[in-house]
Amino acid sequence: MIKKENQRIALTKRLLKESLLQLMTQKNIQNISVKELCETSGINRSTFYNHYSCPADILTEIESTVIEDLEAIWKKEFEKGYWPLNKRIEALCTYIMEHHDLFKLLLRDSDTSSGFPALLMKATHVRMTYERVFSYAKSEDNKQLMTTFLSNGTYYMIRQWVLEDIPKTPKEIGDLIYMVATQGWEKKK
Repeated sequence: MIKKENQRIALTKRLLKESLLQLMTQKNIQNISVKELCETSGINRSTFYNHYSCPADILTEIESTVIEDLEAIWKKEFEKGYWPLNKRIEALCTYIMEHHDLFKLLLRDSDTSSGFPALLMKATHVRMTYERVFSYAKSEDNKQLMTTFLSNGTYYMIRQWVLEDIPKTPKEIGDLIYMVATQGWEKKK
């Protein structure tokens, strides 16, 4: 009985997530009502409120899953040993390409200090991405400034690549960001 109940909960949540993303292609999350979401998903309101308090809670859960996925990729790769910057960015871009429609919605917000961009920028894998580049920083102030520059620059390049459907592969984006980030400071591996 518990397994069936867990499957039912998982199905309910999946339907709500899919419906939310479908509605988000038409309007902003702030303009999506619980009633509209329930009608689209075929889930009644009381079932919705058993799991969430508002549509934004569903989006938060989706965003957290994305960050967890990326953290798992980073952890797995770092356990293998040295992982070059261009390969890190390529892995991120490969994941983004595999979830292209989702990222089109998540990256619409250009403000990196709030929402999904802020969550992404604070994630461990983003902070770890430029660790070798930081060895060239002469002070903690320089390191903080470089973090801001590289993280925001990488975010906006990837955002533009996704939103404008620029015909570049994840490898090409990884190599481009690597070139900009290192400016020849270290040899490409």
